[in-house]
Amino acid sequence: MKGTVRLLPFLLCSLPSALAAGPASTLVPASFNEGAVIVTDRAAVADLASALRDAASAAGGNCTKSEYVVWTAPEDDLEATFNGGVKSLGYTYRLLDRSDEADGRASVFALSGPKQSLAGLWVEAQGNAVLAWCVLKLAASPAPAKPAPALQPNPPAASAPKPAPAPAKPAPPAAPVKVPAPKPGYVTGLVLDTQGRPLAGARVFLSGTTFTQGQKTSFETETKTDGTYSLRVPDGRYQAKASYTTTFEGQTFSFFMDPASGNPNTSVDSSEGGNLNFRWTLSGLRAGSGAGAGRDTDFYGSSVDFSYCGLPAKAYCAEKYGAVTPGAAPGGSVINVTFTPQGKLVDGSVGKPVVYTFKAAPVAPPGGYPYSDPNGGGRTTLGADWPYHSTNFNDLPLGRYTLTVTATLPDGSKRPLKLGLTDGDVEHDSVTVRWVPWDDFNPASYSGGGIRQVKVYVRD
Repeated sequence: MKGTVRLLPFLLCSLPSALAAGPASTLVPASFNEGAVIVTDRAAVADLASALRDAASAAGGNCTKSEYVVWTAPEDDLEATFNGGVKSLGYTYRLLDRSDEADGRASVFALSGPKQSLAGLWVEAQGNAVLAWCVLKLAASPAPAKPAPALQPNPPAASAPKPAPAPAKPAPPAAPVKVPAPKPGYVTGLVLDTQGRPLAGARVFLSGTTFTQGQKTSFETETKTDGTYSLRVPDGRYQAKASYTTTFEGQTFSFFMDPASGNPNTSVDSSEGGNLNFRWTLSGLRAGSGAGAGRDTDFYGSSVDFSYCGLPAKAYCAEKYGAVTPGAAPGGSVINVTFTPQGKLVDGSVGKPVVYTFKAAPVAPPGGYPYSDPNGGGRTTLGADWPYHSTNFNDLPLGRYTLTVTATLPDGSKRPLKLGLTDGDVEHDSVTVRWVPWDDFNPASYSGGGIRQVKVYVRD
């Protein structure tokens, strides 16, 4: 996103001196406001086109027809005006990513309409604005299997009977996963993937103390194609931890493996030989975390810091959300926070929707704590049992998700709540949630973490 912001000055250098008033879009049946310029110089947009292709990929497709528009003196809230315009054309707006940097801000978005889908970038920097967007060709879904006909005619009586088909040969049984037999002088073990299959290329770190000199020592190895490892070590007692590193959506993640013993401090006597086995798991309480743990690093899954803007929303979000929201979700409303996976998870498996449910806290009467706004009451926590204005939604299997939040009011009616990825843009019915790894994360040096927590803002 930073790179996208920096492309803006280079693009502005290629603009014609005369600004066309309100040029018509080539992608949708509408015209831009006065001051917009449609850029057609391919050299000028070459780098921005690369960023647009990434945006299209994030939206689940590829660009087929693109358009680049520049405003050198944009009016205030131009992006919000644009978003309202595309919604009036029947498109559903979805924010995919957002960044606010010292040198500008940028948004990545997707639009779904009755006849076509689009993806784009909105960039504002140095008092200028750029829109880069394109028509999407979405990735093809597999064709559904054709259902068998409800009725099939009987063959004519005179026809010869067809021979019965030969019985299908049973599939060969899956090869059993073998745990290596302990042998004196070695620490051995087996590492499995999330489906219980041997995991090759997992890193295993041994640390221990030798019997003869009481010397602390450590070793490292990788699992073979059958998921096993074997290390010849001096006689002593050894512990182990294992990790697996893989790439997902252009990011490199390292995952700690779950020890089969359930205790990360399990040790073995190498003079007798011993096994220390592991398995990759995408969710669940991390081995060694106590019951009732609630930190994001206490779980194998990823985490979202879900932050309520408050009533009025300026309590913890931008000043522009200063009014008490009419028809806010009253106390006792049931809030459903739904994470719907987009595509496969990091291990290649198919994800399932994850839903968190809680009851809304009551809204104080006008003039009551914690606000004295004459137009209505206020509250600082959305959840009735939240100790602070935000809460953690932990242990989501790593993937890409669409997040929506719906309040079911006491009268049974439903109301969507607004979402955003920054505290100044809490305007969306849904957002796309993606995670990134810790900077320079090395599983040999840490006991927890590895995935940065994502912050999402919500308001009535």
